[in-house]
Amino acid sequence: MATQGQLTNLSAIAEALRKIDKDKLLRPTLGEASIKETFSDRLEQINRKLEFATEFAPAVHDEYVSQVVSAFQNIHVAMQNQASLDNAHYVASRDQFLININSYLEQLQRSWPAFVTAAVEARGFLQDEGIRKEYQRTIDAMKVEAENSLKLVKAEAEKTIEEARKLAKQIEDGARRTAAHISVEVAQREFKEAGNKLWYQVMLWSGFIIVSLVCFGWFALDLLEIEPGGEWTWRNFYHSGLRITLLGGVGAVAAFCFRMFRAHLHMYQHNLHRQRLTNSMATLVESAVTPEQRDLILGHLVGSIAAFGSSGILQKEDDSIHYPKMIIDTIQRTVAPPSSK
Repeated sequence: MATQGQLTNLSAIAEALRKIDKDKLLRPTLGEASIKETFSDRLEQINRKLEFATEFAPAVHDEYVSQVVSAFQNIHVAMQNQASLDNAHYVASRDQFLININSYLEQLQRSWPAFVTAAVEARGFLQDEGIRKEYQRTIDAMKVEAENSLKLVKAEAEKTIEEARKLAKQIEDGARRTAAHISVEVAQREFKEAGNKLWYQVMLWSGFIIVSLVCFGWFALDLLEIEPGGEWTWRNFYHSGLRITLLGGVGAVAAFCFRMFRAHLHMYQHNLHRQRLTNSMATLVESAVTPEQRDLILGHLVGSIAAFGSSGILQKEDDSIHYPKMIIDTIQRTVAPPSSK
């Protein structure tokens, strides 16, 4: 077993090697003249062997520990001297320094099997049970690490998916609000233009009603002022029927104007109702809690707005505009002589 003195010497040389200025030793600023490219691997090898020797030296014979300490001291002296040189001498002694380091590493290899043997015994590799336990310990450690990694990956995946869902929902809600806002603006503009046209039609037909009523009243008063005189002949019947027909025609025109006025007034009010629904669409849709409720409300609103309804202009029954024809048919049946049987 190594003595405490040799262990102390090994710890001291290990500390001295760690304190060497690596920048001065490697000098990467010198470019190709630097030993960084050729010596970096050897420096890493020296550090690994130094840690290994420090760990298992207590279980190694004092003679082998002394030889290892001597080899590390030689390496320290060579590295310290090379780091302390100026650039010119550094470049000049570069090759000799690398040769010396290689020889010291070979010196270190002579005593190294003793440290490897101590490591094998300490780790239990010479016993089957020790190998099995070390293997099982490694497997268990790998399992724990794999489970932790899977849990971490799963948590990160769930977090990413949740963030993606929130982002997708935000994009969907934003697109829905943007599309609804644009559609509502277009619908509001269209219904406003339609309302202006319908109001113009209402005013136009109200003017026609006033003119037709004035004409009807004037013609009716004119007929009242005519006093029948003389004997009744077929001419009297002819003029009476003609006047009644004209009066009925004027009344039919007035009735048609009333109907058109009523129809356009109905369409104007219906358009105002649609315009109010369109103005309230965004508020009504946003009042819903779930997307399904929003779609249902939006569907009902669009259906209510898109339904044209009855304008009152077209009807299946006979229109009152045919009233003059009915009057003429009645007069003809009245004045026509009865057919002889």
